[in-house]
Amino acid sequence: MKVKVILLALLMSMSSVLPSYSMDDDPVIIILEEDENSTNQRPRTGVPITASIDDGIITTESITYSGTISVTIKDEDGDTVLSTVENVSANSQFTTNVTSLADGSYTIYYTLDNNTVYYGEFEKN
Repeated sequence: MKVKVILLALLMSMSSVLPSYSMDDDPVIIILEEDENSTNQRPRTGVPITASIDDGIITTESITYSGTISVTIKDEDGDTVLSTVENVSANSQFTTNVTSLADGSYTIYYTLDNNTVYYGEFEKN
């Protein structure tokens, strides 16, 4: 029993010496969902784009989609705080800089040429 207590104490003391790493060091995936109000009536085949945020930069990757993507970011009140248009091809990516936005919760909307809308929420801090 004493050995277990000594080992536990040793491990606890080592944890204060060893460096700790935050999950914030890695990009955070923004989960995208299709907006049910999209005007496009097509079979669901999966989301053709992905997004992640790292140090205030959102990286959007086009997996299978080619065409124009309108990007709109809205704050918690639903006010548009950023809007851009990007032309992409399949297997390409583009970035959106959100470092100038105030800390808080935001929703990003991607509108594709065919009027399909994908959205996801992210925290900027």
